[in-house]
Amino acid sequence: MNEYEKLLARARSQVPEDAFKKSGERFKVPKVQLIVQGNRSIWQNFQEIISILNRPGKEVLKFVAGQLATAGIFEGSAAIFNGKFSAEVVDEVLSRYIDSYVICPVCTRPDTTIVKEGNAYYLHCSACGARTSIRPV
Repeated sequence: MNEYEKLLARARSQVPEDAFKKSGERFKVPKVQLIVQGNRSIWQNFQEIISILNRPGKEVLKFVAGQLATAGIFEGSAAIFNGKFSAEVVDEVLSRYIDSYVICPVCTRPDTTIVKEGNAYYLHCSACGARTSIRPV
């Protein structure tokens, strides 16, 4: 074993074992509850989901509505979209948002915030300290 491998083994032995586990078990986003009334789709548990994601509702609504190519508004604790959409479609769009704007690409933990510096946006992870460039919503 060379010197590097010895140092690596020593460093790994000093890090807590749970640091190498995925943090997904504590980050559970409920399935989207969507009902269709006429030509509108109402996302009933929108407020609950944005509180779990720790993101502003306006930002999440803008992303989802943009991906669905429709208009979306807040109404109470629900989000309303023009058009008929299935819960699976909205769930898929929400998963893309989470992958791009919530989960840290370095440590895969959801402990992130979006920081704007000048004209650039960064995903700052409070768990590992990583700072990743992202596209604006």
